[in-house]
Amino acid sequence: MDIREMRYFIELARTKNMTKAAQNLYISQPALHKALRKVEAELDTTLFCRQGNEFLPTDTGTILLEKAQSVLGLVAQMEDSIAATKNLKLGKVHIGFPSVVGSMYLPDLFIQFQQTYPGISLHTTEAGGATLANMVTEGEIDMAIIMRPVYSDALNEIPIIKNQMVACVNKCHPWASRDYVTIRDFKDVPFVSFDENFNINTQLKERFKAENLHPNFAMTGSSSQFLYKYATHSNNILILPIPMIELYCNDDPIKMIPFSPTFPWELCLIFRKNAFLSTASKALINFIQEYIFQNTLDPYYHF
Repeated sequence: MDIREMRYFIELARTKNMTKAAQNLYISQPALHKALRKVEAELDTTLFCRQGNEFLPTDTGTILLEKAQSVLGLVAQMEDSIAATKNLKLGKVHIGFPSVVGSMYLPDLFIQFQQTYPGISLHTTEAGGATLANMVTEGEIDMAIIMRPVYSDALNEIPIIKNQMVACVNKCHPWASRDYVTIRDFKDVPFVSFDENFNINTQLKERFKAENLHPNFAMTGSSSQFLYKYATHSNNILILPIPMIELYCNDDPIKMIPFSPTFPWELCLIFRKNAFLSTASKALINFIQEYIFQNTLDPYYHF
């Protein structure tokens, strides 16, 4: 018994008249009669008894009527939900990002997104880039914002923000007078940065390896605020992206020293290749790109 036949059965039970039911269903009486006989044969039971011109449900017909109405109610809810999802009135997106990236860029963006799409719920996970890339690959979250490059052929990436890494020191530090630093300047020099759960750590190790050097991490961690406070109070060198340092420096007497050659810091939005991407997820991706384009003042530092 399929959905169409359920609708035929319910309409005849409602009208109690074969002619009227057929008219309401926009089919012929013979077609309606044939469909009902087919269902009765499949169920091996009589569904209607005829009294004059009226068709009244039998005991089994009454049971079927109750169940069929419940089924069609669920079908209607499903169809409404599908339509609402297609029209972006319903949906859910699970996005991950490092906590500091969330603090810098996402609160206002998410507020405006949910004002635009109030029926779409956002679920967030905060972690390092390496962890987030694995979560997206395994399908645990829909998408994430991480530092480029992406070390996985299973992921698509959309570049979103571009800035640069710098060495940050107190103005009393011996390096404070420098105009730039190189990776070779860090030979046997301790510094502070993110731990191995973050792509910044991977990038640093690769740059040191290219110079046949080993990085001398005096301190690593997952909190940029903690690393900033630790480095500036201990007079250690801190390696972080410019926006993260600007987030915390306020009036601190510090100097940001660029690398030569430039050490890029780029963020991208990642999601799985060859995997279903919901309408809500596509809407969020488009919204992020449009929001940042409209709210960015400097064309170099852009989403």
